[in-house]
Amino acid sequence: MNDLVPEADRHLNLDSLSDEVLSRVFGYLQDSEQPHLIASITHHWREVAVGIPRLWTSVRITHDRQVSVLQDILVRSKDFPLNIYIRLDAFRYRFCTEYSEAIDFLLPHSARWRTLTIIATNPVLHNIRNRIHRQALPALERLEIVQSDTGPIQHLGPFDFEPSVFRSLRLERTMIYAADATLLAGLTHIELVESSLAMLDEHKLLSAEYPTPEPRPPSMTALTHLVVDASNPATDGLSYSPAFSATHLTSVSLARLGAPSMDLVQALSHVYGTALAAPALRMLTIADIADHALVMLLAIVRATRFPLLTRLSLAGIDTTTIDDRVVRAFAGGVSELVLARLDPAPLATHLKDPDVWPALERIELDGTEVPRPKFVTLKAASILQ
Repeated sequence: MNDLVPEADRHLNLDSLSDEVLSRVFGYLQDSEQPHLIASITHHWREVAVGIPRLWTSVRITHDRQVSVLQDILVRSKDFPLNIYIRLDAFRYRFCTEYSEAIDFLLPHSARWRTLTIIATNPVLHNIRNRIHRQALPALERLEIVQSDTGPIQHLGPFDFEPSVFRSLRLERTMIYAADATLLAGLTHIELVESSLAMLDEHKLLSAEYPTPEPRPPSMTALTHLVVDASNPATDGLSYSPAFSATHLTSVSLARLGAPSMDLVQALSHVYGTALAAPALRMLTIADIADHALVMLLAIVRATRFPLLTRLSLAGIDTTTIDDRVVRAFAGGVSELVLARLDPAPLATHLKDPDVWPALERIELDGTEVPRPKFVTLKAASILQ
């Protein structure tokens, strides 16, 4: 059949697509990181692409980003919100600042920043901090800052957020300050990885070095998701005042927390107590917590009730510490149990009683779904077939 069709007609002429069709197609690519590639296909495509501001809202500053390309994006995106991604984690950026010109081009457009991700070494973060110091960010919804090296935790800020807009914060080996703690009132998601739990202490929310001694109500009153991973509180002897309200918390993840001293155990207990007191908690993850930190956590679990919890994830913990009181704390609402890197036998023993977690419908062990009748027969040395 193809032999009867002229070669020139076998392939669609890209320039034959109407502006309307191309605009619709490009509309699905508005988060594309390569709008210049789309605009380079044909002259017609370029004309259409340049006229679609949404296509030019992703701004990437990386090792090879040229300022001229950045200028094109900022002009073509017009007044649309921008998603900023800055990655400067190469070793050479510890000693040079050739990227500074690109950062400076972005600053006049800070009112349009919708998301901001920065992955960089400590010296680069220090330089960026000096440039965005007190920059107004009225449209910023999500902020992620990752310190890619193992230098001292870089403190960034103060940031000027709009509390009715700013919703999500992820920090890895960094800490931020807001110009005013009330600017964090709208936060719904916080993830702290190898960072400071001063972010969760109202006294230290504006300054870990100069905490405010007077009692204050929590600034973060809308929090729904909290992730604390390898982030420990300071043991400075100061009283803890929670910076977040647990009223709306539905998901809590606690991982890689250690307490080598009793001071840390006491400090962690305050964070545990506030987070686990969430009346609407539906998902709880406990991973890679051991020794005194786990003992304290389970003590708080025993004294708490989780009537709405439906998903419980446990990984890398000593399951022999999970007794009947811990199991009963989760009442009968758990419908999904996710386990990894642990001995399932102690839990299997508890679940032999059909009155324990009667709503349990799904059990996953190291990525494999296991029916409850089979799970309750598992022993420590069991290997799933």
